[in-house]
Amino acid sequence: MEVPVNKMVGAELRIMTSNIWGDYFGNPPHEREDLLADVFLRYLPDALAMQEVTPNWWKSRLFERLKGEYAVVEGEGPDQTNYIPLLYRPARLELLDGGWQLYHGKLDRSKGFTWGVFKDKETGKKFVGYSTHFWYKGSDESNYIRTVNAEKLMAKLTELQKKYDCPVVGGGDFNCNVSSDPFKLMAEFGFESAQEIAEIASPECSHHGDPKRGDDGKYHGQPRPADNVKAYSIDHLVVYKPRIRLLGEYVILDQDALDATDHSPIFTDIVLK
Repeated sequence: MEVPVNKMVGAELRIMTSNIWGDYFGNPPHEREDLLADVFLRYLPDALAMQEVTPNWWKSRLFERLKGEYAVVEGEGPDQTNYIPLLYRPARLELLDGGWQLYHGKLDRSKGFTWGVFKDKETGKKFVGYSTHFWYKGSDESNYIRTVNAEKLMAKLTELQKKYDCPVVGGGDFNCNVSSDPFKLMAEFGFESAQEIAEIASPECSHHGDPKRGDDGKYHGQPRPADNVKAYSIDHLVVYKPRIRLLGEYVILDQDALDATDHSPIFTDIVLK
């Protein structure tokens, strides 16, 4: 499937999420920072949800290169590094409110959500955007923890949706697919994954595994070698369905994206209702 570099015809906004592969495994940001910057600046989402943004990533060239186009949602949050930032384009969006919180700070300081309330400078429409990262392990207990994460996320997003009377669109690494208990819970609140309700959706899985270092000393990634279907995706753009029209949802499989991280960035082109 061809992935549109520019917004689709009729789209108002582009929203992207990207788990950038934290440097937990001897995989330093300086070897991948320009690859990701190139991807983000090529597709130029109006809001960009990021995960696994470790302290070393915050000090990398990635943010130096993005600062001409993007600002970071600040606002009240824990007194520590935000691994789940939300970026936005001030040329297009005005930030009205924002903040962030952890799901379980004593258990994992990297899991939580950042939110922002934005006004589109071109249309005057408002929306809530967010970035999130759910608990990651694969046990039944961990599935329960992710469901608790979903409950906390829904409580805040529902509160904001009602307060500002506007659509909600965002995403992140949910560490579970659309058939899981957390997604069943979110559906009860009217939230669904873009891969299920967009008018056009990439058929591929978002998570393709760690890039491998080649003989040239550089990282090289490839699409998921088996079961590369969207049913296995764990990265999602999850929206409040009644207030958004999703023209398309796309998984980016450009080589620089595959080389930079184990999760392909995904984006959706939308119209706010």
